[in-house]
Amino acid sequence: MRTTQAEQGRVERRRRAAAEIQNMLADLYRSFVAWASLYGDADGRYEQDQRERVTALIDRLSNGYLARSMWLEPGARKKVEDFIEKSEILYSRFCADIEERGYTKVKKRMANRVSRQLRSARKVAESNLKDDPEGSRPRWPARLLRS
Repeated sequence: MRTTQAEQGRVERRRRAAAEIQNMLADLYRSFVAWASLYGDADGRYEQDQRERVTALIDRLSNGYLARSMWLEPGARKKVEDFIEKSEILYSRFCADIEERGYTKVKKRMANRVSRQLRSARKVAESNLKDDPEGSRPRWPARLLRS
């Protein structure tokens, strides 16, 4: 009985971790899309707000992911880590391009790159989170699994 309850607890934690990571992936992707599609932002105020939001969500995903990653299968972890890396690279490039050329000249290219690169990475990561076996178990040393 004790083992069954422990196993159910692990499955529930795995499901909760996967759902939380999926939400963080979606929030970050939507923020990138919003940043790349601001209209009529002549003074740059909204662009700066959205840029800061993207920064905060990248930090939230990076920091929040680590604590939850132990519940995921290695394939799912790799896909989420790829998404985080692509997000960080795109963010750096967008900031540099905006500083060099201005937001209005860069935003169309930003929108295309977000759609092309991040959308597919997010979908692959989310798919791997959903495909993670229900009863997957954290990869802990056997001595820690014995009760």
